[in-house]
Amino acid sequence: MKKEVSIIFDMDGTLVDSSAAMTNSVNYVRNTLGLAPIAKEFLEYYINQPDQHLPKIFYNTDEYDPAHRALFKEHYMHFSPSMISLYPDVKELLHILSEKAYLSIATNASDFFARHMLQELNIIDYFSSIVGANNVAEPKPSPLMVYRLMEELGSAPSKTILVGDSIKDELAASNAGIRFIFALWGYGTSETAKLRVHTIHELLGLLNTFI
Repeated sequence: MKKEVSIIFDMDGTLVDSSAAMTNSVNYVRNTLGLAPIAKEFLEYYINQPDQHLPKIFYNTDEYDPAHRALFKEHYMHFSPSMISLYPDVKELLHILSEKAYLSIATNASDFFARHMLQELNIIDYFSSIVGANNVAEPKPSPLMVYRLMEELGSAPSKTILVGDSIKDELAASNAGIRFIFALWGYGTSETAKLRVHTIHELLGLLNTFI
């Protein structure tokens, strides 16, 4: 079957439930800085809001310190595999969709974190391309990730769909001129997304109308 449609997925909060693992590693760094731990809900809120100064919010620094990044990376790479999981029915969704469309990942995490997690969860082979924040000049809500993936896969805006769980995903799709589907099971909120799904099965049904 010839594939004409490209489906871009956000990762954290859309395919993968990873906020507990991220919070655990952020708190590991905060502990080394003498800062009190944050709650998982606190992290989920701020990572999905645009125009937030995350270094200040998480580590009380003006910019991310390379030493803090290294501490987070070492801790996350070691402990995250035991703390992350796919949302129910995600693997079945990807298996079905991969027969009909090109699948890719656009994540505001670094691509090496994404590849590590997707490999651990045994779903990396479903994706034709993976783009992280470190691969473009600006992360979502900038459209640069979407542009890069469309170029790599030869996909027109009218044949490209972004599935995500945050306003950053929604704005990235809008800025790139493509359809957006909001995953209501994730970490973020949206008052404006026109296409919304409550479950993976509902998402599959909606995507099938575009493929």
